[in-house]
Amino acid sequence: MRRVPENLFGLAAGVLIGGCGVLVHNFSLGWFPLGLLVGLLGGFSASKILGVRFGRRSIRFWFLLGWSAATLRAATFGNGEELLVMSNGTGNTFLALGFLLMVASIGSRL
Repeated sequence: MRRVPENLFGLAAGVLIGGCGVLVHNFSLGWFPLGLLVGLLGGFSASKILGVRFGRRSIRFWFLLGWSAATLRAATFGNGEELLVMSNGTGNTFLALGFLLMVASIGSRL
C-alpha cells in the first residue's frame, strides 16, 4: 500500500507536465520552435527526476500514462470543436517524439 500514493503522484505529475507541454508546444521565436523543445525536454526531465527521486521505473510508467492521457485529450475535439494540439508539424512532432521520449526515459538507466 505504500506505493499507491507514489503511483498516484506519478500519474498526477504526468497530467500536470503533459498539460503544461500542450499549452507551450506551439510557441516559437521566429523559425525556432522554443515551445516544442521546452515541452519535450520538460516532460523527459520530469520523468527522469521522478525515477531518480523514488528509485524505481514503475513510477515513470505511471508518469507516461498521465502524460499520454493529457496530451491525447488535448489532441481530440472538445465540446466546441476546438483542438489544443493541432494536426500540423509541431503538433505531430510533439505527440510522436514526446511519446518516444517518455518510453525511452522508462528504459534508460540514467
